[in-house]
Amino acid sequence: MLTQAPLRRCVVILCFGAAGLLIAAEWQMLRSQFVATSLQPSGILRLQSVLEKSPIAAMVRQTRLVIRLNTRQLELYEGDRRVQTFPVAIGQDEWETPVGHFVVMDMRRDPVWQHPITGEAIGSGDQNPLGSRWIGFATQGEYHIGIHGTYEDELIGQAVSHGCVRMRNADIQLLFDQLNIGTPITVSPQ
Repeated sequence: MLTQAPLRRCVVILCFGAAGLLIAAEWQMLRSQFVATSLQPSGILRLQSVLEKSPIAAMVRQTRLVIRLNTRQLELYEGDRRVQTFPVAIGQDEWETPVGHFVVMDMRRDPVWQHPITGEAIGSGDQNPLGSRWIGFATQGEYHIGIHGTYEDELIGQAVSHGCVRMRNADIQLLFDQLNIGTPITVSPQ
């Protein structure tokens, strides 16, 4: 935790400076792609496609997730408008899903799961406890907490995980494509 005011100001300035550089680089890339494609009849369509996939577009859209532990629901928002709601499974007693404000830190398709005791690695497929997608958002010591798929649909709606949020594979595949690293996540007890 940063407690000294000058240090906090420096961190804020560095963060805003880094964000400005990222936006400038993104703009330069988009501008060069636009110039390269604008002379062709389909240039506008290509520019629209590039802009929609840009990380800046996700920030402008204000995509965010709210996970409500009491109702076991994950809500996808665009600004203040709730776009979709998905049922989820949450952490069990003594392995509760952490409450607070987080951001997406890691995203993986067909993740490999490693057994915490035996070290055995399990690749993609119906034996993998992470399902088909992983969206990491927190760590507790050596444990990683995230949203992931499951092949056990009957567990959705229950408190059964070791802190993670489980979704049906079809649902997390829809959600995965709408998020980016840095997407805000709020986990609420309500």
